[in-house]
Order: sequence, then C-alpha cells, then structure tokens
Amino acid sequence: MNKFKDGYKLSFLTTLIFVMATTTASAASLSAKEIMTRNEDVRKVNDFETHAVLTTGTMTAQGKPGPASKTKEFTLWRKIQADTIHNSTLTRFHEPAEVRNEGILIVENNSGKNDVLLYLPNFKKIRRVESQQQSGSFMGSVFSYSDIATAHVEDYQYKTLREEKCPTAEAAAQTCSVIECIPSNDEVRERTHYSKSIIWVRNDIFMGVKAEYYDLDGKLYKTLEANQIKIVDAKNKKWLAHSLQIQNSKQEYTTLLFTNVVANKGISDSIFTQQNLQKVK
Repeated sequence: MNKFKDGYKLSFLTTLIFVMATTTASAASLSAKEIMTRNEDVRKVNDFETHAVLTTGTMTAQGKPGPASKTKEFTLWRKIQADTIHNSTLTRFHEPAEVRNEGILIVENNSGKNDVLLYLPNFKKIRRVESQQQSGSFMGSVFSYSDIATAHVEDYQYKTLREEKCPTAEAAAQTCSVIECIPSNDEVRERTHYSKSIIWVRNDIFMGVKAEYYDLDGKLYKTLEANQIKIVDAKNKKWLAHSLQIQNSKQEYTTLLFTNVVANKGISDSIFTQQNLQKVK
C-alpha cells in the first residue's frame, strides 16, 4: 500500500512538473502581443461587485508606506460591454462624509477614448472629465482616472524585453515575461500621459504583478505592484488582483484593496447610466 502511495505521489509530482514546464515553455514561445492578449483574457470577468478601500500617504525614508493621510471607501461595479472587450465601471463613495454619495462612471470606448463622468451630490450636477484631464488624480490618490480604467491589447504596441524571476514576494517562485507597451495612438497617449509602460507578466497564469509607467519625457513616473491575485471565476479561469499599490516619483503612494468580491452576479446595464450615477440612496 505504501509503495502504491509513493508511486502515486511520484506520478503526481512528475505530472505537475511537466505541466509547469510546458506552461513556461509555451509562454516563452509566445510573442509579446500574444502574452498581453492572454493577460487581457484572464482579467476579463463578465461582471463583478466589490467593496474597496483607497489609502493614500507618503513613503518613509526606508521606502515603506508611511501612515495614511487619506482613506476613502467605496463600492465598485464593473461589467464587460456588448463588444466583449471594453468595460463600464461605476464607483460610489461611502466614506469619509465629505465624499459620501459621490460617484464616478467610466465607459471605455474604441481608440482609447473613454467617457468619464463625475457626480457631485452637493451641487447636484455631473461633470465630464475630458480626455486630457483623465491622467489627473482619481479622488486625491496616486491612481489616475486612466489607471482605474482597464488597458486593452489594441491600445498598445508590444515588445518582449526579457524573462526573469518575478519581482514581487508573492510571485517570487514564478518566472515573468517583461513586456514593453507603447501607446498605439495619440488618444491613448493623451488620456494616460504615459509614453510607455513596462509590465511583468507571470508565465503561469498571465497576470501582471508589476508595472512601471513613464511620463511623456520618458522618465519613470509611477510603479505599480499587484498582490493577492486570486481566481474569481474558476470555471472560466478568470483572476483579479485584490491588492494594488502604486507609488509615484514624489514618493507618494496609494493602496487599493478589494474585499467581498462577487463575480458574475448578473449586474444590469442600467447600473452604468447617467441616471443611476445621479441616484443617491
């Protein structure tokens, strides 16, 4: 019986090693665009709702996040549009009191042109955030409006720079493909204000774990790290990073944490309308 168990364990380990080796080899044989197409696909959850906490502060002299200077809580809804590519995203803020019931609706469009609408309940009005303003701060954080929207394959041109050990502690046992992403048109460049980004993509599940964003002068402007990467749709093998931390060249940081994620709940399209944006409960 023990020999059978040992043989089974050996067979299982051999199979596991073979599968891992095959996955890594197949990732290595893919082009940069194919890797980023896989990356977009594994992030493409049909819809989800989550509670979110946005924490902003200044890094310490030791390079660690310092005490929070601002914390905001909100609910986020996201759904893939009928074209099966672009997303609609609604955020509704709950805390602190001064931002309660404020909402932001982001409707992604072709060619990198996104509609961003901000609802201010104190003034009972909706303000449109124009494309050239979407690189501005999302609710006082290091994230911009364009950072909160999702990146799409056709918005960029790609080049594989190298393969190396993944740079985050959570993914340290994995190998990453390091991909350079250049905006494919002026609209994407104007909206993001990035001349390029470099993304570390895990070769086993094709999720990004780190990104560097360069300003229009080619200088490193922001660094993003993604952690708590969890599968949220096992049937379709879809993943979501539940913890994102972004830091800029001014040593400011923002952490975005997702909890109580519910995927594929059948969110109505009516959630992502101007009428609903103005609706205060």
